[in-house]
Amino acid sequence: MKAYKTLIFIVIIIFLLAMVCVFFPKDGVPFFGRHLFFPTLEEVFVREKSRSVSEKMRDLEASMQFKAEQDSIHNAKVAAYNDSIKFYKNFFDTHPARFHLPENDKNFFDFIFAELENCEKDSTIVHILHYGDSQIEEDRITGVFRQKMQEQFGGIGAGLLPIVQPIPSAAIGQSATENIERFIIAGMHKNSAGHSRYGALGQMAQVNGSGTISYSARNYSRTFDNTKKWSQVRLFVSRNSQDFSVTLSSNALKDKKTIFQAKTTQTTLAWRSDTTMSKVTLSFSGTAELTGVSLDGDFGVAVSNIPLRGSSGTFFSQIDTTSFAPMLRELNVKLIMLEFGGNMMPSISNQNNIDRYMEIIAKQIHHLQNICPQAKIVLIGPADKSKTVRGKLQTYPMLPELVEAMKNTATQNNAAFWNMFEVMGGENSMLDWVKEKPALATTDYTHFTPKGADKIGEMLFESLMNYYQYYKLVSR
Repeated sequence: MKAYKTLIFIVIIIFLLAMVCVFFPKDGVPFFGRHLFFPTLEEVFVREKSRSVSEKMRDLEASMQFKAEQDSIHNAKVAAYNDSIKFYKNFFDTHPARFHLPENDKNFFDFIFAELENCEKDSTIVHILHYGDSQIEEDRITGVFRQKMQEQFGGIGAGLLPIVQPIPSAAIGQSATENIERFIIAGMHKNSAGHSRYGALGQMAQVNGSGTISYSARNYSRTFDNTKKWSQVRLFVSRNSQDFSVTLSSNALKDKKTIFQAKTTQTTLAWRSDTTMSKVTLSFSGTAELTGVSLDGDFGVAVSNIPLRGSSGTFFSQIDTTSFAPMLRELNVKLIMLEFGGNMMPSISNQNNIDRYMEIIAKQIHHLQNICPQAKIVLIGPADKSKTVRGKLQTYPMLPELVEAMKNTATQNNAAFWNMFEVMGGENSMLDWVKEKPALATTDYTHFTPKGADKIGEMLFESLMNYYQYYKLVSR
């Protein structure tokens, strides 16, 4: 075949392929029980310049740090102050890692910062509860956020823990005798107690007769230093029989406490030690419902990791307030973070599904505000999540719409919103997080690796600290 005929043949083939790209159904065509797909012209020709997730995150983190440019000109301090104000306001208005706040109130967190600054002087603990689904299991995200908050404001210990924890954590190892039965209100491991007295953890344990539970600090490479020690132990008893006793044994002390009267309201048993503890055993005698144990220091900030695998965060209003509200008051909870949404994606196919979910989320926010008026609520949107669409892995359809709806629901109901989806990079960012070396997300295209979770936790902390730095700048 002559050269010009070969060229014409190639041009015709390219033209025909281009026509197929244009007119082939985007949803594919059925073929023996499967679907065949053909790439669009955009998919063939558009190639985005590739940058690693690490490079993108470094740039994102750098853009969160204010660097004052002071020189020898007159009024340098005034100029630096004005530059700082400009930087923070720009961050609050445009940065992907900012908090979206009701009525754009950049002073939303100020009262929390004021209390955190006075913790050591007042010998108080400010508690932050971080609820979520399996994305935060094993102390992921929470762990690095807690460590950095305690480095900034003081405090030790892992905070609030369940009586029985079947899912291992990188922070605290737990064990319990078999006769202590665990009940949980929501998630994949839901086990109904036949009542709604689940407490602040959404789970409780029933003790009948004698039994023991033990808590010990982990020493993994992923275990953060401040969780390895504590000086205060608090046990939350929601109701008990007469003469219910608990003996605490640790390297620092051994002490028995008894509730002599049968009670149907919460009792908090507390132990303090001058020497920090790294392991503790609680031995029970009697009958009681137990809703949690808190391991803390004498002052500072406590951050609790509360994962409920499979949950979508719709259970708070179902918990009996007589077991919930007293725990929140005792713990001095000032911030509640709700990290949910990912488990709803498989069941969302249209805007009506999102609207219904938002109605339930708004109800949960209002309920928490009613039973814990002293705390601020932060809704944290889901991470990017991938599924096969048109034969190609990509962001779940309707996920961006869900994130936008969660942001609006939070800010319209006097809560804040943190956009984890946008922090990651938005649509199809999960693909890059999985491909990153070392990987920042797992090949289920849903969950972070420990390294990726730490990155998210660090970004969450740095974002909050920008509001703290602004608070200090303006108030002082």
